[in-house]
Amino acid sequence: MSMGKEMRMARLFDRKSKRMVLITIDHGICVNPMMEIADIRSVVRKIADGGADAVLLTPGIARFTREVLADTGISLMLRIDGTATSIGPDLTNDELIHSVQAGLTMGADAVATFGVIGVPREAQLSEKIGLAAEECESLGMPMMTEMVPEEIIRHQFEPKAKRKWPSDPEVVKYSARVAAELGADIVKGYYTGDPDTFREVIEYCPVPYVVLSGPAAGDPEVFLRFVGDATECGAAGVICPDDADW
Repeated sequence: MSMGKEMRMARLFDRKSKRMVLITIDHGICVNPMMEIADIRSVVRKIADGGADAVLLTPGIARFTREVLADTGISLMLRIDGTATSIGPDLTNDELIHSVQAGLTMGADAVATFGVIGVPREAQLSEKIGLAAEECESLGMPMMTEMVPEEIIRHQFEPKAKRKWPSDPEVVKYSARVAAELGADIVKGYYTGDPDTFREVIEYCPVPYVVLSGPAAGDPEVFLRFVGDATECGAAGVICPDDADW
């Protein structure tokens, strides 16, 4: 790992626990209007004040909230793809909207990409991730790749969809390994709903794996129990959406 990647990774993960709490606020580019993120500067400040390690933003929102980011010192993870929307014809039609170099200029500590396997656009998505990983390697920028099972894509793009765990742990495990093989430094993926099968995911993924809150997002007790199970199995952190109904 290059010096640049090592230093940025250290800022993303808590120094003591070596784990990361990442709050995602990139939904405005892909999901129907969500009033919870209307006052975005206030949302980012609350996230930083609450102790999160990093926040995931799109390029336009990162620029709009740059004063808050600078004032709080929270790590910025920049979404560099995002051409599919919840009203578009293909939720996997997701291409780059930003370069890694521009993310570096903006002061990001990492960039984020999105992928899915087992869909018609699998090759294009994998090529996008691989090329972004190549640029990240040359610039010392960590990349987190979000891998979503095909069966759950629709749930990812609907703000109030009924959430569920993936039905096939093998797809979760395979997806995580594909992201790592393509060059991801961090994988964002699902918990399998079961510690035994999730341990296999962690064992098969050679880079840090952070879990989406998924079905646990709406219930604090379920969420905390799930986080405990996931981290005990080896998860490197947790990702919670800004719209969690807590």
